[in-house]
Amino acid sequence: MKLLSTVLAAWLLGCSVAAAQEPSGKPITRADAHFVLGWQNLHKPQESDSFGNDWLNAIFYGGTGAGWYWTDHLKTQVDLGAGTRAEQYRYRTETIGTITTNEVSRASTRQTSLAIAQQYQFFRNQWFHPRVAGGVEIARESTIEEYQAVFAFDNATRTSRQLALPRTETEHRMLARPFAETGFKAYMTRRAFFTADTRLMFRGGIDEVLFRLGFGVDF
Repeated sequence: MKLLSTVLAAWLLGCSVAAAQEPSGKPITRADAHFVLGWQNLHKPQESDSFGNDWLNAIFYGGTGAGWYWTDHLKTQVDLGAGTRAEQYRYRTETIGTITTNEVSRASTRQTSLAIAQQYQFFRNQWFHPRVAGGVEIARESTIEEYQAVFAFDNATRTSRQLALPRTETEHRMLARPFAETGFKAYMTRRAFFTADTRLMFRGGIDEVLFRLGFGVDF
């Protein structure tokens, strides 16, 4: 216990001295910019009688962004990003007239987004900086759903007849969701760095999971 107390006291003293030696002027880095690639996973709930997954997984994502350091630890960051289209097959039971049958469709969804976050970056003037962040994402989601023709068997005539023609419906909607993020910034040179993070968007639960990695530069 005596040794532990001595080590703890030395560590606290070192932290105090380091804090006292840090300059109180401008942060070491004033701004940075980056580009990232990643994997996007969108939550798209289906109707209760549908089959398949409620998630669109492994969507290829690309984005860019820039940040402004208020201090060596606090940074405001703005990101622009977009994912490729992902497909989801849907199945539902429909009643047309007096006949109950099945309707099948294929939905293709793509999302573009603007995110604003406040980050806290740990450590000062190191090659590796873990970080946590929170913010708001505004996304535009575009869905094109292609419905197959609906057929049913008529017992009276003993033939199959078409009840509904194939059709296509398009939906655009805007989403505003809070998110939480954790990641890191690792320097390769004095200014160039590698970055990676995981971001969770929320809307009545987890609505999107985004994994990103890329490169950037300090200014």
